[in-house]
Amino acid sequence: MAVCILLLLYIKHELSYDSFNKNADHIYRLCQPQHPFQAPQTAKLLADNIPEIKDYARILVRGKTIVQYKDKRYLEKENAFALADASLFRIFSFKFKQGDPEKALQPPFTVVISENLARKYFGNENPIAQVIKLDNELNVTITGVMEDMPQNSHFRYELIASLSDADKIFGSESMNNWGWQNFLVYFLMQDRFSQPAFEKKCSELIAKHKNSGPDSPAVKYSIQNLRDIHLYSSHLEGDIQPQNSITYVLIFSAIGFLILLIACFNYVNLLTANATTRAKEIAIRKVAGASRQDLARQFIGESFVVLFIALILALVFVAICLPVFNTLSGKILSFKTLMQIGTILEILAMLIITGFLAGSYPAFFLAKYQPAKTLKAGATTGRSKYNFRKILVGAQFTIVIVLICSALFMFNQIHFLQNKKLGFDRGYTLLAEVDHPADDVEKYNALKQALLKESVVKSVSMASRVPSDSLNNLGTLLPAGQTKPILLPFVHVHYDYFETLGITAAQGRLFSSKFKTDADEAIIINEAAVKKLELKGNPIGQSVACSWPKSNRKVIGVVDDFHFESLYEKIQPTVFVIDYRQCYQLMIKVNPSNAQNTINKLAAICKNFYPDGVFEFHFLDTKLESLYQKDKITFQLMGYFTILAIFIACMGLFGLGLIMMKSRTKEIGVRKVLGASIMQILILFAKDFTRWVLIANIIAWPVAFYAMNKWLQNFAYRIDMTIWPFLLSGLSALVIALLTVGYQGVKAALANPIESLRYE
Repeated sequence: MAVCILLLLYIKHELSYDSFNKNADHIYRLCQPQHPFQAPQTAKLLADNIPEIKDYARILVRGKTIVQYKDKRYLEKENAFALADASLFRIFSFKFKQGDPEKALQPPFTVVISENLARKYFGNENPIAQVIKLDNELNVTITGVMEDMPQNSHFRYELIASLSDADKIFGSESMNNWGWQNFLVYFLMQDRFSQPAFEKKCSELIAKHKNSGPDSPAVKYSIQNLRDIHLYSSHLEGDIQPQNSITYVLIFSAIGFLILLIACFNYVNLLTANATTRAKEIAIRKVAGASRQDLARQFIGESFVVLFIALILALVFVAICLPVFNTLSGKILSFKTLMQIGTILEILAMLIITGFLAGSYPAFFLAKYQPAKTLKAGATTGRSKYNFRKILVGAQFTIVIVLICSALFMFNQIHFLQNKKLGFDRGYTLLAEVDHPADDVEKYNALKQALLKESVVKSVSMASRVPSDSLNNLGTLLPAGQTKPILLPFVHVHYDYFETLGITAAQGRLFSSKFKTDADEAIIINEAAVKKLELKGNPIGQSVACSWPKSNRKVIGVVDDFHFESLYEKIQPTVFVIDYRQCYQLMIKVNPSNAQNTINKLAAICKNFYPDGVFEFHFLDTKLESLYQKDKITFQLMGYFTILAIFIACMGLFGLGLIMMKSRTKEIGVRKVLGASIMQILILFAKDFTRWVLIANIIAWPVAFYAMNKWLQNFAYRIDMTIWPFLLSGLSALVIALLTVGYQGVKAALANPIESLRYE
């Protein structure tokens, strides 16, 4: 019950995402098939032409941000800062401590900060009307302080700046660029509308205004209700923040139910197996006039008393274990949630269902005893024709085998994700963000040379995207002789980008500072892009018209397809061009050494060239591992719960084996006197359980296969469904059964047969 209550808290938290918004049922997010990001002008275009839209808000997500107030600088984490339309606070129900939510972001160059940042930056000082500088260039005035965004919001920002001055910040050309797809778009919709019809209108209207040509593949736009974003976005790459999946909610719901079911089976088994201790009591009650219904009510009532005591103990366990569970699950769950009316009713429902599930069969099984037969000396309690107890043992092991098998597949997939060759060298690559190095290319080149003088540094480069980032910066290429521009992800780089990642050219060559024309005239593509562009013959030297930056270029090299994004996604056709203006991520390949000393030394060198910057280095392989964090957390939790389920099943088997041994003590004594060996007695004990474990395997394997096959479909790259996890799970269950019951068998087999024959 403690496990079920913990999982109930987890599931309720997952299902509660974004429900605090008053308009949650009418807020929708616009999505493309692979990601939720849109071009800057998309929202206004749709709102002006589709009457079902009452209001809209855009969010432009930014990376790590340097915030300066007076002489103090702070580096805020990724996804802490965004720019948004003033309508954001009309559509969403975020509470304000100071300022007017309706007007806070209306003036240009304004910002709303969280209560947490207000304390951090200003202490007891009033933050309203104070000016802070973002990324060493943008001065903004604080017009509002909002309460920290709830934990169950699918995005959680601490600084939100106004988008009303976006044309001045980013330039009107960028704000009208259909390839710049970095904006999230939310609509407040009319009360009633047809979602399929609305999505069709969106797709047609955007296709018409993008001028992508009649032969361009049609993009089918869709909308997600706000409540669905957190649990139904696993098909979308690079979401605003890491979301969960309804799959994991269902997995944990099933685990909680199965663990409780195993406990119920134990209760039923032990109560019915030990029925002889109450047979005379039942017989006397019947003789005294008690009906079967009276006896059934008595035993069900006893079950509820046991359950109520268990519930009190479970709540104590929950209070003790909740901090550990929060650490394992990455959540901040509170014991106070159990005091809510809804949660109390859910726990009571669980109590009632469990009470009837655990108490009904024993109650009616015991109540059917016949007084005359039961009171006869030496009368047996009778055995069920179908041996219901053994069926329950089989059901227990079916559950255990499914859990073990699933855990093995999950472990193998997580191991595969973390160890698969990605097509580049991810080891010892340090990453940090540099504030606008494009403003002074000479300064960056000087920094690069200073870093290369360090013996620990092997290579240095810059880029707009590094592996593990989402490829959502799109531009077009038009190969010579073709008439249809093709939309592709662009990665803007400096020289030595591929060398830093250990990537070689499959055809042609890589960018080189020896060729001065590479910056303006060269382009590199991957194998997938060669196919997408339908380049005939040798792609090297072929001309293409490039939209970002706008230029005519030639293909100088082709690299093998490598896994730029996570293994959830298929490898995309990708374009690499040199464009200093777009690069802000510093990449440094280092030799194995003392990591912290190396980071401190490199940060000091960077600080000399960019004194206003805050350099926070981290390793590329750590960033790659974070892509699979939610799967790793799920696997760890599932592993612990599987061990717990096995332990509970073993407890039941141990008790059942003890009762079985007592009921067959004389039989064992007679067999030993007649010459039976210890091994023969052990086989006698084990054969029934072995038969039911084998039957459990036959049932469990198809269930585990179906469940794991569905789960693995979430990954574009996954392990094969081999037979050995099924065999290992079945063998494990058999060993568990034999060890648990075997202990009782050995104890009985080693007992003195004289004592056994005296046993009554």
